Amino acid sequence: MSAVDAKRIPTGKSPHSVAVNPDGTRLFTTDFKSGTVSVIDIGRAVVVETIQAVEGPYGLAANPNGRVLHVAAPGSEMLVRIDIVGGIPTHSGFGHAPYGVAVSPDGDRVYLTLALEDSVLVTDQFAKPRFAEIHGIAFPTGVAVTPDENLLYSANYFADTVSIVDIAGEKVIATVPVGQGPYGVALSPAGDRLYVAHFPFDSVSVIDTTDRTVTKTIPVADGPRGVAVSPDGTRLYVTNFFADTVTVIEL
Repeated sequence: MSAVDAKRIPTGKSPHSVAVNPDGTRLFTTDFKSGTVSVIDIGRAVVVETIQAVEGPYGLAANPNGRVLHVAAPGSEMLVRIDIVGGIPTHSGFGHAPYGVAVSPDGDRVYLTLALEDSVLVTDQFAKPRFAEIHGIAFPTGVAVTPDENLLYSANYFADTVSIVDIAGEKVIATVPVGQGPYGVALSPAGDRLYVAHFPFDSVSVIDTTDRTVTKTIPVADGPRGVAVSPDGTRLYVTNFFADTVTVIEL
């Protein structure tokens, strides 16, 4: 499928990252220029709500409970927790600049990429405790955690690689070469495919997580930056940073 064949959904200004709720009915995007989160009705392909979040939001993850969003804001060194019902944000400043964010399958732990520190911090929803800090990851941006929470994947933007991390061992166990500018990452529900957006290089790589190799490259125009996979694994959502849209790709 070429980029021009894919459906696009309008969103907020300069969508950075994207997440989908557990039942697959809503998309959320962090809108970098407006400091907001857009809530998108997937069926109608329209923004139904805009939530004021934080200046310069980057990473975004939806809690498995379907009621909470987590937003990373490196400029203000904050993790923002948003209750979706009511759109109420809670800001937690913790002295580090988080770029990407992922949530554990049980919703109790948050994984934050600290790109400027070459590490990933494991904390709670309010960035209070330090459960773990994994070092030796080169400028990590996007992050994803496997369904069994054994492995973590991070995009290494300047190294043009993806790191595979043993979470319990707190160490990098493999590195997968990809194209230029890997930024956002997302796992398929089964964990057998990893999707990597290349910003601003207009493509998404598909990694077979068993073979740990790139098996396919999907063209996506206008600065793909964030990626998410639908809960049933049939659709890929990619933010178009320069076009204020999300591309929908049938898998």
